Amino acid sequence: MKVLLVRPPVFSASLDYPQGPRFGVPVGLLYLAAALEAAGHEAVIYDALLEVDLDHLARDPDGRYHIGATRESFLERLRSERPEVVGVTNPFADFAEMALWATRAVRAALPGCTTVIGGPHATAVPAFFLADDSVDFVVRGEGEYSFPALLDGLQKGTPPASLPGVALRTDHGLHLGDPAPFIVDLDALPLPAYHRLDLERYFALVRRGFPSRFAFEYEGSDREVSLITSRGCPFRCVFCGNHLHMGRRFRAHSAQQVLRHMALLIETYGVRHFHLEDDNLTLDAARFDAILSGILERRWRITWDTPNGIRADALPPELLEKARRTGCTYLTVGIESGNQEVLHKVVKKALSLEAVERTVRACKKLALDVHGFYVVGFPGETLAQVDDTFAFARRLYARYDVLPHVGMARPLPGTELHRTCQEQGFLTEPLVPEIGRQVKGEVFARRMIATPEFSPIDLERRIGRFNRWLVAAVLGKTAWFLLRRPAVGLRLARTAWRYRHEPPRTIAKRLFFAGLFYKFNYLRAWKREED
Repeated sequence: MKVLLVRPPVFSASLDYPQGPRFGVPVGLLYLAAALEAAGHEAVIYDALLEVDLDHLARDPDGRYHIGATRESFLERLRSERPEVVGVTNPFADFAEMALWATRAVRAALPGCTTVIGGPHATAVPAFFLADDSVDFVVRGEGEYSFPALLDGLQKGTPPASLPGVALRTDHGLHLGDPAPFIVDLDALPLPAYHRLDLERYFALVRRGFPSRFAFEYEGSDREVSLITSRGCPFRCVFCGNHLHMGRRFRAHSAQQVLRHMALLIETYGVRHFHLEDDNLTLDAARFDAILSGILERRWRITWDTPNGIRADALPPELLEKARRTGCTYLTVGIESGNQEVLHKVVKKALSLEAVERTVRACKKLALDVHGFYVVGFPGETLAQVDDTFAFARRLYARYDVLPHVGMARPLPGTELHRTCQEQGFLTEPLVPEIGRQVKGEVFARRMIATPEFSPIDLERRIGRFNRWLVAAVLGKTAWFLLRRPAVGLRLARTAWRYRHEPPRTIAKRLFFAGLFYKFNYLRAWKREED
């Protein structure tokens, strides 16, 4: 069968990096396309995000930018391709409306075409999508085997309700079923179908100032790609929904397969920077060490980072030193709370704050830049404990330069946090929007949880005060850094000259977020160039 795999357009509240849209390659669709081809189907990837004219965007009446194909161009592409099946990815709750925008367009252009939605959010709330007549099926969980099985079943007349991981409407109501069984041998999967995309279009958007993740800027860093080398998480943090679509059993590509994957991207597509998006990249320390050793043996001149967050207690000094030598530009560690009791009893994360501090101290000694993720506003947390998190984040930034990212707890559907909020009446609004609700460019609304201990306004005020302190602290540290190294200021001035045609605010952000955001790495990279 001919299958069109679609990433729909999105709404964005801003075009200004880093709040603006992200155009990274659609990793999930690349894996699906490869699996479909291996099963004998024709797979075409249509990344509708790329159909955007960044020079002629205007806000709609709600203050949003529509990023990607217009309805007219979307319909035209559908009629041109004439697929038998359209698969639409839906990773986040507030992207749901645009996923339905896509399936409704398919109904209008190709009434007889089968529509399928998949992705993490669709896995968690299949009934939401099946309530819309434009959706025929939802594939739940990992789709590399279940999606081809659905297509084969459609061709052979197999009842779809008998297929694992497939949700649909029946004469007796909704058949939701369970997500597909998790894939144990990830190495058995074909490498993602990069030949189905023009990667140069993504690299060009990075050069325009739209990297898919925070990234250190150097010559060639625009050639960036995200990798997911493992799946599943055995831990039980109450707010995390990854187990819903990837399971609790840790499964990983072998180090040899990861290196083959990287070699394909480096040698065929000229990739220079990797975002390692794993939730548990370092859980198997021997595997991670083998990956780093392989990079050193091959003498690849690449860089990499961990934007999705890794555990701070799985990073011994010898592994950190090897990470630095292989081109790590920054590590992000998931800290969550600065109060040990909240971390253990409320968040249910088995992590020692002493271990966190030991790790970030070692990172500073090795001149490795570190970011820290923090979350506040859990049911069972007091405002005094929230303040402990801010105090811990301030101390780690002041002592070890750990750049903090603080957000409110988000009750993802299917998580323990969501169940707690529902049972105790702590949700301030329905998590899953009604069909027709317009999104505002956020992945989730911020004001989601209110408890007897705090309101969302209490949290917003504290986050606002903390962010004001952080801006002042970052500016102070940056000014001191530049005063001690005037040559860096001259180098930045030359970089600014390259972007002189951009607005001053944009230039300033580029210099900071692509350079001074990574002060240790900036100096290391400069030294490598001189050597």
